[in-house]
This record gives sequence, C-alpha cells and structure tokens, in this order.
Amino acid sequence: MHVRRLARILAVLVLAGWICGTAAAQEMTIDEIGTVAAGETLTVSGTTNLAPGNRLLVTATPVAFGPANASTPSGGGGASGTAVVQAGNGTANTWSFAMDTTGFQPGEYIVTVERVEGDATATTTFTVTEAGAVTPTATATVQTTTATMPTTPEPSPTPTAAGSALPVTAALAAATAGVLVRR
Repeated sequence: MHVRRLARILAVLVLAGWICGTAAAQEMTIDEIGTVAAGETLTVSGTTNLAPGNRLLVTATPVAFGPANASTPSGGGGASGTAVVQAGNGTANTWSFAMDTTGFQPGEYIVTVERVEGDATATTTFTVTEAGAVTPTATATVQTTTATMPTTPEPSPTPTAAGSALPVTAALAAATAGVLVRR
C-alpha cells in the first residue's frame, strides 16, 4: 500500500517539476519611443529573455482605432511585421523592427510586441505629430507581461533558466525509486 502511495507522490513531483521547468517566465520590454513626425522611419526595439531566432509580431495601431464614420477619412495609419530575436550581451537578447510612419495621422499609437509561438507580450505608446513638428519631449508608458504572471517593467530583463527545477525533481525521483526498490 505504501509503494502505491509513494509512486503517486513520485508521479506528482515529476509532473510538477516538468511544469516548472517548461513554464519559465518569458519576458519582453520595448524601449521608450516618445514622439515622431509622420513620414519618418521609426525603429521599435527592446530586450527579451527569449532565445535568439524566436520571431516576434510587432503591431502599431492608433489608440482611438475603431469603427470609422463614412463622412470622415477612415483609419489613422498603422503598421505590422515580424522581428527576430538577436543574441544580446549575456544578460538580455535584443530585437528591433523598422516601421515607416507614412500615412500615420497625428495622434497617439500603441505598439504591441507578441511572441509568435508563445504568450509573452509587451506594449507601449508613442505620439505621431505632423511632419516637421516633432518636440524633443518623450512620453511613453511601458507595460510588460509574462506567460506566467504580470511583472513590472524592467530596463533589461535577466534570462531565466528554463528547467532549473527539473534536476532537483529528477534527483528526488531517483531517491524515491531507490527507497521503493529496497523495500
């Protein structure tokens, strides 16, 4: 009877270790953008703990995006595309995306960066002014979320070691198996 109980406990521990090892927090940040003039090429960039080669979807849309009135011009511009994570400086990897703001109407825009094959996302806002009317003040709000829980924004996230709980769980499983074999 004790053998079955220990086997169940062992199975739960191995499952918990596997879940902890594969659910490491995926983090991304977006560098502050500020204010840009319509028609400029804007480079949106940031850092992440995702491995190099991961693809990110970058989307910019007007904050006031919604149904358009037939008597007014529709849309305020927007852009989307993919960025590829590049190897960083050891503490964080980097990504960047060049965005042409031609066709963007003056106003506030939101940039969303999402992992193509995961749950990591980050958002920020920036302001587009009429061509030639850029002011040097920058106001941006950065919000970072992770696949496991919301976090506060960090200028450079540190990579998390995926699977760090797995060796501990494996050692515990081996010790439990040794006890079961002795009995």
